[in-house]
Amino acid sequence: MDKNSAINLIDKTFNKAFDEAKFANFIQNLLNDFEIKPYKASGNTIWEDQRDHISYYKRIGKYIDPEGEALDVLIVQVKNVSKLERARTALRNFVIKHLNNFEKDYALIAFYSKEDEGFDWRFSFVKREIQSYMDEETQKVKMRKEFTPAKRYSFLVGEYEKSHTAKTQLLPLLQNIANNPTISELEKAFSIERVTDEFFEQYKNLYIKVYEHFNGQELNIFEDGQLDASGFTKKLLGQIVFLYFLQKKGWLGVPKNERWGNGKRDFLQKLYDESLSKDKNFFKDYLQYLFYEALAKERDNDNSFYPRFNGRIPFLNGGLFEAQYDWKNANISIPTDLFRNDEKNKSGDIGTGILDVFDRYNFTIKEDEPLDKEVAVDPEMLGKVFENMLEIKERKSKGAFYTPREIVHYMCQESLIHYLDNALNNYNNAYQEIGNDQTNMFGNEGNNGQHSIQSDINEILVPKEDIEKYIREGHLALENDVRVAERGETKTYQFQLPESVRNNADVIDKKLTEIRICDPAIGSGAFPVGLLHELVTAQLVLKPHLSYTYLNNKLIDFGFQERESVNESRYVYRLKKHIIQESIYGVDIDRSAIDIARLRLWLSLVVDEDDLEPIETLPNLDYKIVCGNSLIGMPDGTMRDLEVEKELEALKEEFYNVTNAERKKELRNKINTKIRELLDTAETFAGYKIDFDFKLYFSEVWREKGGFDALIANPPYGAKLSKEEKTLFKNQYSDVHMRTPDTFNYFISNGLKLLKDNGVLNYIVPNNLLFQSEYEKTRRLLLSKNSFHIGINLGDGVFNTATVPSCIFLNTKGKGNFNSKYKYADLRNTDKKVLDFKSIFSETSVTSTLQVPASVFGISESEFEIIKKLKKVSVTIDDIADEMASGISTGGDKIFRIKNEFAKENNFEEELLRPVLVGGEIDKYKIRNTEHSLIYTDRSTEISNYKNIAGYLEPFKEKLNNRSEAKSGVMPWFSLNRQRYANLFEEEKIIMRQTSDRIRATFDNEAYYVIDSILVFKKKVDCVLNYKFILAILNSTVNDFLYNKFSQEGGRTFAQVKPKNVRKLYIPKTKSTNQEYIDVIVDYLTEVSKIENTGADLFSFFELVLDAVSFELFLPNEFQTTNKTILKHLSDLKPINDNMSDEEKLGIIQSEYERLYHPDHPVRYAIETLDSIEEVRIIKEALKH
Repeated sequence: MDKNSAINLIDKTFNKAFDEAKFANFIQNLLNDFEIKPYKASGNTIWEDQRDHISYYKRIGKYIDPEGEALDVLIVQVKNVSKLERARTALRNFVIKHLNNFEKDYALIAFYSKEDEGFDWRFSFVKREIQSYMDEETQKVKMRKEFTPAKRYSFLVGEYEKSHTAKTQLLPLLQNIANNPTISELEKAFSIERVTDEFFEQYKNLYIKVYEHFNGQELNIFEDGQLDASGFTKKLLGQIVFLYFLQKKGWLGVPKNERWGNGKRDFLQKLYDESLSKDKNFFKDYLQYLFYEALAKERDNDNSFYPRFNGRIPFLNGGLFEAQYDWKNANISIPTDLFRNDEKNKSGDIGTGILDVFDRYNFTIKEDEPLDKEVAVDPEMLGKVFENMLEIKERKSKGAFYTPREIVHYMCQESLIHYLDNALNNYNNAYQEIGNDQTNMFGNEGNNGQHSIQSDINEILVPKEDIEKYIREGHLALENDVRVAERGETKTYQFQLPESVRNNADVIDKKLTEIRICDPAIGSGAFPVGLLHELVTAQLVLKPHLSYTYLNNKLIDFGFQERESVNESRYVYRLKKHIIQESIYGVDIDRSAIDIARLRLWLSLVVDEDDLEPIETLPNLDYKIVCGNSLIGMPDGTMRDLEVEKELEALKEEFYNVTNAERKKELRNKINTKIRELLDTAETFAGYKIDFDFKLYFSEVWREKGGFDALIANPPYGAKLSKEEKTLFKNQYSDVHMRTPDTFNYFISNGLKLLKDNGVLNYIVPNNLLFQSEYEKTRRLLLSKNSFHIGINLGDGVFNTATVPSCIFLNTKGKGNFNSKYKYADLRNTDKKVLDFKSIFSETSVTSTLQVPASVFGISESEFEIIKKLKKVSVTIDDIADEMASGISTGGDKIFRIKNEFAKENNFEEELLRPVLVGGEIDKYKIRNTEHSLIYTDRSTEISNYKNIAGYLEPFKEKLNNRSEAKSGVMPWFSLNRQRYANLFEEEKIIMRQTSDRIRATFDNEAYYVIDSILVFKKKVDCVLNYKFILAILNSTVNDFLYNKFSQEGGRTFAQVKPKNVRKLYIPKTKSTNQEYIDVIVDYLTEVSKIENTGADLFSFFELVLDAVSFELFLPNEFQTTNKTILKHLSDLKPINDNMSDEEKLGIIQSEYERLYHPDHPVRYAIETLDSIEEVRIIKEALKH
């Protein structure tokens, strides 16, 4: 199909109300070999629990893709329009039931409603998920297909929707008439990521254009520092996006006597056209009045008509449309072409103005769930756009990276599960006083004042596994359980929610109502919005099971006087509002982040406003979502003024709901003045600037609970700190400070201080928390002084814009002796998009992790037991190392490292030249390409005595002078940055590549100098182990395993072998004769490595022999028990030496290879059957992972 025909087909199908014939025609053109195979169901033939949602459904046919995957195409008519937007779980469940019946995994579906004649409909792709699980035998995460909740991806289509996105993503499939699309190609066409990336690029271009316009003007509104061009631009675009969501709901320009929801869906566009026709400035004469008067000035529902725009405009409150400048007198205008123009973008779309860009996209006010994604711009996307707007440098300085929604969903659920488990259940916490009754049983008199003893009795109200099922899967049971609650259980329908949850619904709901959660690095609000959704869902799941009295009281608290008149959407709105007011707190250092976070919370409220008379006002979030530095607060020991705090709490509670502009201004001034007075006093005492303090701003949390129930965050990392901040944090967070820790460590320390006892700390941070030496104190703080529950090493690929691998951990504050084990998963080599987090874990002992060197994570119980065995027979590299460090830092490798031929041609003075190697020139037992020399200079070098070298260096003088050492005068301009000392290089040593994820070492006795891409090991003088023996063990599989476990560098793209990690490795103690056998094989390998294009079999075999020997030395008992000892069969190996010719050496090596490789030789047998030793198998399996 040609492009124009394909575009025309998409427009006819998707820019109109649903039409079955047109849809069927589109499907037949999309799926070339589509087989028509109809099946219909309606009325009583619809599943009973779906009859409230579905009127009729029809399968029009099936499709088999080129890879044999089957897909059904369905048409589903829903009861009313609201079902399209609200009953998303029910619609997914309906499709899943169909797929189960027809044994399919995929479907394309048209969902529409008769109520609006199909004006707004959905074109959806549904897939059953592949589940991830932990293979108990291999301890690896694997995938399997089984029944799991389906995922649905939907295009918003119909009379009122734009087909730009559908057109962009479906067009290539329609044009490709020669090939049938695969299921994966169809899924890709429904990709939300492609929409996000495209929208972000266009949004960024809009920002740049508008920012440049404002930045180029000298506007008085920017003079006092309260506003700047960047912040003004971000807020303006956020306001316009918000209006797109409002007009999508039909709230703008509603005719005078009509209900909310009947407004113009193109209200903004019509205003723009009017501004052109009247020769007015759209921003100055229209948007400002809409923002700062129509939407911002208090008016009740009866007075909502706004004559200037000849329509009803809702008063929203909340602060988004509060003017921060004197807008009537500021005389600010924005050129027309910034709103609409005829420019083409890179994709060929006409129009690059604000309205041009936004008009092309579908806006959905329903924020996506992990299982249900609309291929459109939603509030969650705004968060991604905001954090992507930061350039990489700015993002690193702020440590801001956007957290994907799947991770947010998992972390929010886990936080609630652990909070409820702590709140509902008592583990080993029943105490009994020893007295006469007890001691008399043993014939003793009871003594007063004896200590209490701890009982083993657990007081479990709701088992944790039931809490997990409720939080993770409760939403899937909601439709079913509502039906059962109303009509009773039958053979077909029984309650799906666990009985313990149903029986304790009142107390669980109360605990959820009382929760206090904070994100101390809120960013664009991903976690607070995620928590809001989870809390709403959790409480809705409980609603059918609440007692009459409890629910009645809850409705009264929400302002419902008549139980029977409760509208579901208004109930959800007030539930959300209550959660935002009572449960959610957030802080961020970036003012724009705060604006976006508040915007997303407001949009989350707006989405549930369907009971439209009147539209409820939005809450003021100034003292809930706060701009401030989470790490700098009032010092510990600061006297708190409880009376002032109490007064502040009363003022803040009134402020939250106040709508009168003057009263709001008055309250804000009062609150800010009182807070500032307290902060000023604290600054005088502390000696540093304070702009925020948790216990002051959120004093009600400490008064009620003594701290937060949960902190959940993606805290900044890699953030730049001032000298003053470094000093302050070193003292303030001494429990985690080691040398130069990253900022996320400070957030961990501070987070634990902000929690109440048993509070939950759930962060996503760089995964080097799990293994890096600098963070050992942080790990020990989490493991030994608190209760560690979950660790997940996510590795790379979580964040699109962050290069730092990540991990998730969950702790509770305070030590609980009941939690001796924690759950751990290593997902570094796993696709994060198809993970089922509940099935990926293995259990590990806290005690064993604390005994591992530096308390690194990622070592299973079986691996820990092996490491104990290895350690028992070994010394560490640290025990025997005189030096374990990187090589020379030149400060200009391309200048100081020169080819020997070049040096000879230019008569360079040999006194300053040294043979040199870089990392790429060495590997295991190998040294290659030794054609370079190093100009070895230091501060004592008289460079004028070496005229040829000085003449060569002179053109680089300016560049070399820019090095920090030269600038500060520490080194002269011609000197190497860090020369080390000559004996380090000129004596025997082991050298190893630094850029690697494992040890790749060789022996050097030819006095090579090395650049800092190589590490140098020199043993102590009194060390009885020789270099070649140590080399063989360093290169062994055992030390590959140990290095991988101790460093967690395995598989990383830019992995680095660090001296501190090498120092942790083990070398088995052994007698000198065993070392001599190994020396011979090392000599073989060194010799064979020099042979070009041949010798690969010889090298591989003798490397295997060395590996087997190293296993034997580390595990002597296991080898003797299984009769696989090798060393005793190597005593007659023939040595080679430098007096032999190359041919003689190779002849001996070939002869020994043929002897040892003979099928009957015990060495070959032992090598081939090593895996029968359990410890060897576990070590090798761990390295495969």
